[in-house]
Amino acid sequence: MTEQVQEYLSNAEMAFASGQHEVALELCEKAIAEDPSHADSYSGAGRACLVLERLPDAEQYFQKAVDLDSTNGERYFDLGNIKFGLEKYPEALANYAKAEQLGCEDDVKQKLYYQTGMISYMTGDVKAAMVNFEKADDFGVVNEDTKEMLLQRIQVYIETQDFVRAENYAAQLKMLAPDEFRSYQLYFQMLIANNKYAQAEEVLVEAEKYSDIDSDILNKVDMCFNKALMYSARAEIEPENRNTHYESAIAIFDELAETPDLPQDVIDNIATSKAEIYLRIEDFDAALKCVEDISIEDEGIVEIESDADLTDEDEFMGEENLGEKVGFIKLTCYLGNEDFAKAVDFVPMLKVSKNEQYTYFGTYADAFIARKLAEEDASQADSAEHKYNSAIAFFNNKAFTNPLDLFATIFRIRLYAENGKYSKAEELIKILPDALKEELNKYVADCRAEKTMAKF
Repeated sequence: MTEQVQEYLSNAEMAFASGQHEVALELCEKAIAEDPSHADSYSGAGRACLVLERLPDAEQYFQKAVDLDSTNGERYFDLGNIKFGLEKYPEALANYAKAEQLGCEDDVKQKLYYQTGMISYMTGDVKAAMVNFEKADDFGVVNEDTKEMLLQRIQVYIETQDFVRAENYAAQLKMLAPDEFRSYQLYFQMLIANNKYAQAEEVLVEAEKYSDIDSDILNKVDMCFNKALMYSARAEIEPENRNTHYESAIAIFDELAETPDLPQDVIDNIATSKAEIYLRIEDFDAALKCVEDISIEDEGIVEIESDADLTDEDEFMGEENLGEKVGFIKLTCYLGNEDFAKAVDFVPMLKVSKNEQYTYFGTYADAFIARKLAEEDASQADSAEHKYNSAIAFFNNKAFTNPLDLFATIFRIRLYAENGKYSKAEELIKILPDALKEELNKYVADCRAEKTMAKF
């Protein structure tokens, strides 16, 4: 390496570290012009192009570095990374394999196994992903990339419903980034998912004391939702103080709503969250009042706030459309108030929703409302019978497609009971977990008693 090339590359390294990526690229290109046979010049140019999001150019520079220094594993690692960024996963994997074969420093190997794990995960091989993540952990390297790797790991475990491991990595993230609110937020969510409410509450205290919560209004919004969530959790744990805890949660939302310059999606989220609390205490009029100013035509997708715990029902819900969410709340309220003429207006939108919870509830409500209207108008009896048969067929198909679909079976039981097919309902109850049997058996008995009373 000539002295001139050495000077170019030294200055390029300083420019890169200072965030002057265009200058760094220019200096690397000057080094290449001075000596086209030096691989470090091409690697430096590739890294600059990567940060500047010129991925095809970066790919060419890293490929040239490999051509010039083909026994250096870290050259292949760099090339693999750019292939990963270009979503050329088989080529990325081939380069990572070559890097491993030739050898790399430990910090590079850690990232290599992490990236390989991400490729496995994105291509559907979760088991291989987990093995590679464990390999990455074995190096015990902590550097500027560790936080991002932990965040991605947590996301993978959340998506695979492994909340225990997600909690473990969230705890590590909190220790690594004790001044960042997001690390406390993630750890809090994982503790809630694992029903560790007391520990979750302690994390909120820590977050207020040590994190950068004041750096962003949305951090404060998240904290208010967290606190309301804790009161909701207490309401379920302490049924004797249920209403008091729910009122405390509502008070937090009311105070948050007074914050100036809140984004509209936050305002809408406050309204729907309050409405959902009122639904739990069956104050349907108050719930309706919360959402009366939200347009039902709103097509925006909203994030689902955590509930008191992450159960199968949360997995069942998926992503929510704001208009559909409001429609679901209004339908639930009108059913609760037995205002079936208004309730029926919200059925069509929910029946065709991409959210399975809404589709199920809309399909069930369609039959239930039809039966209630037929009780007032006998001419609608045939239509009600048809809707019951259609709804039962719908849920039968769901149950046959996925025999472990708990909600499809629950709705089948309710429909059979309401339609006078008590024996079929009772047979289905036998296959459910014991925790659900008492309530459903009572529902069947109530339907039978109601039918008997109607004869007199």
